[in-house]
Amino acid sequence: MARDATGRVTAAAGRVRLDEGVLRGALVCVLGGALAFLAATARGGCDLVEQDARGLQEVRVAAVQGVDVLQLRDGRSVRLPGLALAAPLPGTATVARPLRPHAGLRAALEQRLDAADGRLTLRPGWPARDAAGRLRMHAWLPDGSLLAAELIAAGAAMARPGPEPDPLDACFDAAEAAARDASRGLWLERPATLPVAALERRSPAWQPGLLRLQGEVVAVRATERHWVLELEGPLDALIRQADREHWRDFEPALEPANLVGESVILRGQVYAWRDRLRVRIRHPLDLEVVD
Repeated sequence: MARDATGRVTAAAGRVRLDEGVLRGALVCVLGGALAFLAATARGGCDLVEQDARGLQEVRVAAVQGVDVLQLRDGRSVRLPGLALAAPLPGTATVARPLRPHAGLRAALEQRLDAADGRLTLRPGWPARDAAGRLRMHAWLPDGSLLAAELIAAGAAMARPGPEPDPLDACFDAAEAAARDASRGLWLERPATLPVAALERRSPAWQPGLLRLQGEVVAVRATERHWVLELEGPLDALIRQADREHWRDFEPALEPANLVGESVILRGQVYAWRDRLRVRIRHPLDLEVVD
């Protein structure tokens, strides 16, 4: 069993298997995962018909910018909340190779928009704007399904919590769990978690990618500017002062010293830092403590 920094029980980490990409009775898995996702979204109020009609806007999309930004025909530019790029993993444990995680997500997004003739229904997210001032808008397809959750459930992206809790976060979490269970998309040949000790650093070709990693915290350094969790192997986890603000609204409060000796699951961008690797933890939901 695993729990995140909020104390919420998450999917069990289980034993890492680097050959998890073998199709385990593919039809049964896919159908089971899809049914689980549909049931979870139905309970969680994810579909358009379950939304408050106030604030809903019907729009047409002109183009996709990057991987999660939509240029609307009315001239506005909006960002889809809930999506995180995920780097595909090779058959071996090393991630030291060029990664281009954006291509699959953009293609999946454009495919769904083409099928919908660019028609979406939008509703402001919370908060309503990102750090750059761009509008954050949840989007539903003409069939009433939540667009970001559909992409995550297809394995085109990981779920990503926003800067503040949003009721639809549960939809994204359920979609990711369904994709993992069914080994869809980026989860087809991806272990549920990668052991920190299996990481390698090969400079200068190393490029970053979003990963789920598991390892034991062996030391903690706390300063006014940040916390640094030193894990077994070549990885440090960085929580900056600005990101620590997110923990204020969650219980129990995170105390770095209490994590020494704990096995944790981290999710974030892994990058080279001096003679080690580093991952920045931006949100409490990106850190799970394994019981």
